[in-house]
Amino acid sequence: MKNGATIYLEASWVLNTTDVRESATSLCGTEGGAEMRGGAGSKLELVFNSARYGNLFEEKISSGGDVAYFEGAAMSPGDQEAHQWLSAIMKNTEPLVKPEQAFVVTQILEAIYASHQTGKMIQL
Repeated sequence: MKNGATIYLEASWVLNTTDVRESATSLCGTEGGAEMRGGAGSKLELVFNSARYGNLFEEKISSGGDVAYFEGAAMSPGDQEAHQWLSAIMKNTEPLVKPEQAFVVTQILEAIYASHQTGKMIQL
């Protein structure tokens, strides 16, 4: 950043945990943070946290809907994905995940495998 600060982001598609937290996101900073929480059929909740008057506090904001692909949905995640893809083809609408996006994810995954096999950093 302009002031010399560094932002470190870490993302994962797979996590070795029994906690069902699909679509969870946490951002943490020196002045506060934010989390997107939800899972197993619960409503999406956005939580801002910081310190006020020397105490930690949370401000919660809940949405009216569920996050797609949570467990307990009427369709399995695979069926939901296939249904959305076929619907986009049959109705000539934009798919939720565009081919270009899927290609980038595939390139990233292939680079991860190549990096593991060679022990070297792979640049895209």
